[in-house]
Amino acid sequence: MSILNSKFDIVSVDNPVAVAALAQVLAVPGGMTLNSEGTPVAGTIPAGAIVVMDTTTGEALLGTTGDVVASRLNAQMAFVAIDGNQDFTGSFVQKLTVLNGGFTMNTDQFVAGPYTPGVLVSFSAGKVTVAGATDQIIGAVGPAGLDAINGVLQVIVPQGGIS
Repeated sequence: MSILNSKFDIVSVDNPVAVAALAQVLAVPGGMTLNSEGTPVAGTIPAGAIVVMDTTTGEALLGTTGDVVASRLNAQMAFVAIDGNQDFTGSFVQKLTVLNGGFTMNTDQFVAGPYTPGVLVSFSAGKVTVAGATDQIIGAVGPAGLDAINGVLQVIVPQGGIS
């Protein structure tokens, strides 16, 4: 469950009678910690963030860079965190539900840039960013584009990515 002030939302799926995308549950490194009052300490991954799997542990990490430096072998399977670990539930269980693609989302997890409908996007520091020449493509800006007033970007994340 996302925190109440989150602007993240799934707004459509590829097939309305199917489950949106490839859903996975990934653990978060470090496990749960408690503050002095016994309340779980919030984590660092918000809903709508782009995460990848740690290649050793399989845990969810913020996707640091989509730059594949001219080699597709550097590409990573990117996911969108549906329920980050910044709320009580996520920080308690230290697991994230993530989707790989097959949906359109609205997110406030993006780097400032020229987002017009159809622009290809990648990721940097867990946030959506305009794709560069050597970046892994995770989707495209949706028809609603960037809502600068509300700070929300619409992104189409296709199943299987874009080649």
